[in-house]
Amino acid sequence: MRLQTLLACCFISVTLVSGSTPRGVGIETKPLDELYKDAIAEGGDLIVKAGGDEKNQRDEVIQAFRERFPKINLNLTVDLSKYHDSVIDRSFNLTGKAGADIAQLQTLQDFVRWRGEGKLLAYKPAGFDHIPDNIKDVNGFYVGTNYFLFANNFATAKLTKAEAPTEFLDYLEPRFKGKIVSTYPNDDDAALFQFFKIVQTHGWEAIFKFLNQDVQFVRGTATPIAVMLQSNNSRSVTFTSGPGFTNGSTGFFQQLPRDDFSHIVIWAQRAAIFKTAEHPAAAKLFLNFLLTKEQQVANGGFSVRDDVPPQAGLKPLSAFAGKLDPPAFERFMLNRPVVERFKLQFEQLIGTAQGISPLDDDL
Repeated sequence: MRLQTLLACCFISVTLVSGSTPRGVGIETKPLDELYKDAIAEGGDLIVKAGGDEKNQRDEVIQAFRERFPKINLNLTVDLSKYHDSVIDRSFNLTGKAGADIAQLQTLQDFVRWRGEGKLLAYKPAGFDHIPDNIKDVNGFYVGTNYFLFANNFATAKLTKAEAPTEFLDYLEPRFKGKIVSTYPNDDDAALFQFFKIVQTHGWEAIFKFLNQDVQFVRGTATPIAVMLQSNNSRSVTFTSGPGFTNGSTGFFQQLPRDDFSHIVIWAQRAAIFKTAEHPAAAKLFLNFLLTKEQQVANGGFSVRDDVPPQAGLKPLSAFAGKLDPPAFERFMLNRPVVERFKLQFEQLIGTAQGISPLDDDL
């Protein structure tokens, strides 16, 4: 059964009704300098909840924003998206407010739910018309700001490009036994979706063979790279991480498959401004900043804007039609019964995720 068909037939439909769907919300026309003035006049503060599993993952964005807008006090907190959304929901329950101005998270289903609950501000930042409809809300309640791609990664000190695996079945070869490090799929939904796709393509037998490869499971999607880079560690390959395409100078290299994309996932991280935002002008400034052409280029990889070319050496995302499908992850995330059932199947096989939060593990 095709993946999309399976998700559709298992989907329990929930109708989210909001009486506040706007009409005629236009795309932002103010330049950044004017938005900056508005944010200063508002008070100059900004609270952002950003999904991630390492405290420094947004440092480059924070630095670039602060250099460009030094009078804005940006308070950006990185935590697992599934924890950020819990804190935000609890804050709504306790105070009626989100406790943040803007959220930028992996939990795509939350934005659909928050939209239906009337908790998001309809806003279309500059460049909104250059972002595909399948990674944004067409009324402006949320928008994709950057693509994450989990693909094949290998440690360049331990393997050559020719030796590294590219297809999922490569990881099942005897030479990779004891060499694989993977994020716990029952601890991260993006990794879970990768294994879900593998089952749909290759069956559970392939999963059992994979687990027999003496795989080291870790918490967090940045942790596999850190483990691979340890010189005293035999682990050298992973596909549950998305550090981006490099020239190998960082000690690792990311590459796409030749044919089999069953173990690869790509999605656009969503961002939205809450209706209860105490600093809406600063939130608008931040969202516009994220979608500038300059910041999109700085992100590397594929841009969410169709007028910004991908990183040098990469084909356009459109060239991977049928292989890289960003909306597929959203469909999976919206289907919570399937997500939770599949998560428990993996928990039964490999146990609960072990270890402290990846933000605190010093890896």
